[in-house]
Amino acid sequence: MTIRVFIAIEIDSDIKNKLSEYLSKLKRTGADVRWVAPENIHLTLKFIGNIDEEVLTNLNQIINDAASGVRPFSISIGNIGAFPGLKNPRVVYVYVQERGNDLRRIHEKLDKGVERLGIRKESGKYVGHITLGRVKSQRKISKLKNALCSGTDCFFGLEKVTSLSLIQSKLTPRGPIYTRLNNFILN
Repeated sequence: MTIRVFIAIEIDSDIKNKLSEYLSKLKRTGADVRWVAPENIHLTLKFIGNIDEEVLTNLNQIINDAASGVRPFSISIGNIGAFPGLKNPRVVYVYVQERGNDLRRIHEKLDKGVERLGIRKESGKYVGHITLGRVKSQRKISKLKNALCSGTDCFFGLEKVTSLSLIQSKLTPRGPIYTRLNNFILN
């Protein structure tokens, strides 16, 4: 049997609440965007997709290895961005920044590890971000762009990263349901 999974950093409730308030403001623009449910807000490190359950043991070991040798660190959550850019947004997100390069190191370890399982390595540079929504059409997109915050208005908090999580994603007509399968402490 296959399950759909990804590796993430879970965000604490204070920051989720601030992001939820901000999402409420963006929703009022009426833009045609599929917004992330506040309880599903997270920082994706690596999307795996559908895998056989038998592979989970190996995947757990890869994540554990990626967490090993990395001390807890802090990330700053703030400033709004979009893929491919703010002029023509398809994905609206909030940036995640750090002083060092722990996120990049963890991502590289995960990428190399899952490649051994036959999961393709990501092309391009890893950009730490928290997805807020996916644009479905251009309806009221200019209203949305005008509502996006900037500068100090866009700081949502500091997150202390102490662990990585393996999360199952069950797709439903009402949106995805996330279940943590395992947690890996940084050490």
